[in-house]
Amino acid sequence: MNNRLIAREPTLCDPALVETIASACNCSQIIARALIRRGVSSVEEARRFLSPGESDLLDPFLLPDMRAAAERIRRAIDEGEHICVFGDYDADGVCSTAMLVQRLKKMGASVEYYIPHRHGEGYGMSPDAVRTLHAHGVKLIVTVDNGVSAFDEVSLCAALGIDVIITDHHSVGKSIPACVAVVAASRKDATYPNRYLCGAGVALKLIQALNDGEYAPEELALAAVATIADVVSLTGENRVIAACGLKHIQSLTGFSALLRAAGFSQPRVDEMTVSFMIAPRLNAAGRMATALEAVHLLLGEEIARADEIASTLNEYNQKRRDTENEILEEAERQIAARGQIGKAILLAHDSWNAGVIGIVASRLCEKYHLPVILFADQNGVLTGSGRSIAGIDLFENLSVFSQMFIRFGGHARAAGVTISKERYEEFRLAFEAHIAESYRAEDFYPSYTYDEAVLLSELTSVRVKELRMLAPYGEGNAEPAFRINGVRFASLRTIGKDDKHFCASVVQADHVMRLVAFGKSELLEPLNTAADWDLLARPTINEYRGSESVELFWICANASEEKVAFFNAFFQQRLYNGDCSDGKITEWYGSHGGRFQAELDDTGMRKHYRRLQSALSEGSIPLFALIRALRNEELLALCVFTQLSFFAYDPDTERILPNAGCTPRTLGESPLYRMLNDRQEA
Repeated sequence: MNNRLIAREPTLCDPALVETIASACNCSQIIARALIRRGVSSVEEARRFLSPGESDLLDPFLLPDMRAAAERIRRAIDEGEHICVFGDYDADGVCSTAMLVQRLKKMGASVEYYIPHRHGEGYGMSPDAVRTLHAHGVKLIVTVDNGVSAFDEVSLCAALGIDVIITDHHSVGKSIPACVAVVAASRKDATYPNRYLCGAGVALKLIQALNDGEYAPEELALAAVATIADVVSLTGENRVIAACGLKHIQSLTGFSALLRAAGFSQPRVDEMTVSFMIAPRLNAAGRMATALEAVHLLLGEEIARADEIASTLNEYNQKRRDTENEILEEAERQIAARGQIGKAILLAHDSWNAGVIGIVASRLCEKYHLPVILFADQNGVLTGSGRSIAGIDLFENLSVFSQMFIRFGGHARAAGVTISKERYEEFRLAFEAHIAESYRAEDFYPSYTYDEAVLLSELTSVRVKELRMLAPYGEGNAEPAFRINGVRFASLRTIGKDDKHFCASVVQADHVMRLVAFGKSELLEPLNTAADWDLLARPTINEYRGSESVELFWICANASEEKVAFFNAFFQQRLYNGDCSDGKITEWYGSHGGRFQAELDDTGMRKHYRRLQSALSEGSIPLFALIRALRNEELLALCVFTQLSFFAYDPDTERILPNAGCTPRTLGESPLYRMLNDRQEA
């Protein structure tokens, strides 16, 4: 796990533009600045962002091959040809499948749908599936959320007399399958303004093309759920789909049943409802059993059974959670047994559920801030699911090893790969070495962006409520985060099942605010023992028994930058870009270190020395980690002991290490200790 965190400074905003947008849109300057940082550059763009409307949806015929796709589907309907919608087993895939099947039925088509079984068939078209559809009399296959890498399967379709239309959003390689149409904004030759449609987003555009630009509210709702669930950029057209589609979600029988099963009781459905209640349950069907049940629910063909199916999906989701925890435990065991972690984590296990490893890969990726790929045995080959961090494109890096794979696909942050067992270890070593050689150490530091630095006193209920003007939040439009400098934490305690979470009071001057941190209980000790933290958090309104209060959700916290800069200078013995002596650094401390003063008597120094000795008993520790974890008086004691050569600082690795060969010395031989004592006596 990386100890160093980077808080990226927000971009500066033109004050005149801030004032213009705030005045024209009747919003605060914080909202205006947030809009500008999200790419808004005019009043008109600001109005579209704050009030997304369906009139802002783009012309579907701007997508490549859309006209050919629409014409071929109409001809199939007119001539009574049997059509198959070939989908995928995740939330995006089942939403895409349901919406296109419903639309084709309304148009009078003879249509069926096919969702491959994740555990028996794997992702996308397969030769067996194509032969099955041929036996069913299918003359046209329309894929949704898959197909751009199905070269062999499309060739087989051609040989069997089946036409294929591909609608997809995954990364496209150097070429595309030879078929009637490949409708994908991700194509290299595409000029469509929105390159980040999800699979259901492309399906919605196809429906528009087939229906003179029109679509039904339930189709927009399905596209909205998929857009949020598939974590595509919630900007531009995707923002319109999500914001407008959210309004119709509860009008769908299937979604309403799913929300009842999940215990939903809020007055409105928002992006959090989709992300944490609807999407996981839709995904659970394909992960734990078959995605067909999710499609049945969304098609609404069995209204009387909607609650029963939703209850089943809810049970699948609980089983998924249990399986996820089991896989995570085994993955952590393998990581611990391996010892040193490189710049990527690749793990495999024969008993892992291939439908759940992607979630665990995501959790490990977040924890260690490294690319992670987990592999499960599936029909005698290894199926991998990977997740990556910002700045390290997983699809691109996997492409380097494409000759090793049976198949692979995906995009920058998530990808899937299938490989023979015999080649796995060769690939693992090569991939880990490739990542290590291709990126710098700082590329693996967790980085966080925030909107601006504020005081706790500025986060009023009125101000925080106004932030909802920027919703729905998601990829590309993160929920506003703020930096609160120079805080301390009080009343820390664990909460939740297994004490995995914690809550605390954040204190800044005379202001106190409650903070909740999910899955971060291991941070309690350093937060409790040290002060001077710079906190990044998201404010929200907590409603309890009719009263409202502002509450903070934890993102990260660093030792204050002033503290880091100060102690870095002391240990590196560099001032104003020049080297300096112990005496000079002590003199500088006397004039600049007032904020970091502490009383260091002999008894306290012995206690500090024992603690530092214990902390460094197994080797060196990064200076940055010590600055985060230690109180000011402990850091000053470390400075004294370093001046006395009891500990040493390695400038190449930026680590503190014990100095076993040092000679006995007295505290008075440290210039810093003498100065501190002189001040106390004075």
